[in-house]
Amino acid sequence: MQIITASQIFDRFTVGSFIAPLEAAMRDVSAGRATHPPRHAVPVGGGRGRMGVMYGALGDPAIHGAKILSLFPGAPAMGLSSHQGMVMLFESEFGRPLAALDADALTALRTAAASMMATRALARPDPRVFAICGAGEQAEWHLRGVLESFAPEEVRLWARRPDAAEALARRMPESDVRVRAVATLEEALQGAEVVTTATVAREAFLPGALLEPGQHVNLVGASLADAREIDDAGVARLTMFTDSAESASREAGEILEARAAGAIPPDYPVTEIGAVLAGDAPGRRDADQITGYKSHGLIVQDLAAGWHVVQALTGAGTAAV
Repeated sequence: MQIITASQIFDRFTVGSFIAPLEAAMRDVSAGRATHPPRHAVPVGGGRGRMGVMYGALGDPAIHGAKILSLFPGAPAMGLSSHQGMVMLFESEFGRPLAALDADALTALRTAAASMMATRALARPDPRVFAICGAGEQAEWHLRGVLESFAPEEVRLWARRPDAAEALARRMPESDVRVRAVATLEEALQGAEVVTTATVAREAFLPGALLEPGQHVNLVGASLADAREIDDAGVARLTMFTDSAESASREAGEILEARAAGAIPPDYPVTEIGAVLAGDAPGRRDADQITGYKSHGLIVQDLAAGWHVVQALTGAGTAAV
């Protein structure tokens, strides 16, 4: 069994490395060829964090596995990731363990890759102005993903702590792209074609009234039913897409709360991105439509990304690993 560290993953792979494997995994989810039961999370550390467990399987490649995480929002203040743990990967012919991969690195890259995938599928063609809300680990990887996957003219960074947004802007490598911190959400969103929320917010901070026709919004930071980033008015304005409609029915705090408040109807449509990628469902219908991608983060994304890493690092197929 391979032990694959964070440094091995970060040294060899970028956000863009995982877009194609994730596209295939999302098509399999929507076609019923992948298994991803509900995740489990229990409070630990006197309520300071949670232990999360996700498990599932892919049919092609024939692999299965689990992800075990410590979810501690306060960890970054100590120089640690908020998501620490491992992804265990097995082959599904004889059940052999293939690899244990650092979950922090894999999660960071595959989460940003999923947003890049959704942006390619749902945003207006050739977006040039991006806004990222947040200044933590995921905000940084989304920023790196945007610079790698698109040809932006400007990326605006907004965070509740302006100094954190300014520090993130300064960490970027030299490039011709204007990356700047802005003081207000209004300044971040005005004229932006793609808006990404990558925060640890528990309550909505993004007002739907600020959204503009034609924008695409990636909702990334809140992945459980008791957290959200956009308000009811925003949910009502979005044509919503997600990685898994079944997961959204249980865990999309924005949608659940907007429905409970009567801001959206009981049959508010949520379309899986895999169906769009496969050509089985429409994506963006016109230039003025406001699209949204609710990212939950599925175990099959970790499995697909982990298998991509194992293949690249070992140069072998399942039978030879």
